[in-house]
Amino acid sequence: MLWVRGGNVFVLRYALHRSGGDAIAAGALAADTLVYAGYSAGPCVLAPSLRGLDAVDDPAAVAVTYGDEPIWEGLGLLDYSIVPHYRSPDHPESAACDGVAAGYRAAGIAHRTLRDGQALVIQGDGTAIW
Repeated sequence: MLWVRGGNVFVLRYALHRSGGDAIAAGALAADTLVYAGYSAGPCVLAPSLRGLDAVDDPAAVAVTYGDEPIWEGLGLLDYSIVPHYRSPDHPESAACDGVAAGYRAAGIAHRTLRDGQALVIQGDGTAIW
């Protein structure tokens, strides 16, 4: 099992790239030998792209932390984006995340929203939000 916690989605994506964790996770998920779990930025990196999430997290944090440019492509393990903290008024990023979801809807970008306390569960061919 791999637990991927939240934080800045661009820093997380870069850290996965730099460590090789992105390739390891992708291979293990393809072989069905890994359970991937996490929250906030953790599931966001699974998307095809991180575009739009710069309304919530600063991509310049990658340069500050690693001295390099952010990676705008997600891992591409899902064919849609994840928007966490959706309609979660107790979370400080909720309004910004609601705006990201609205932007994705307006642009026709496939996405799923998750309120705090919800989980996206993918098992075999089934997908559910609990």
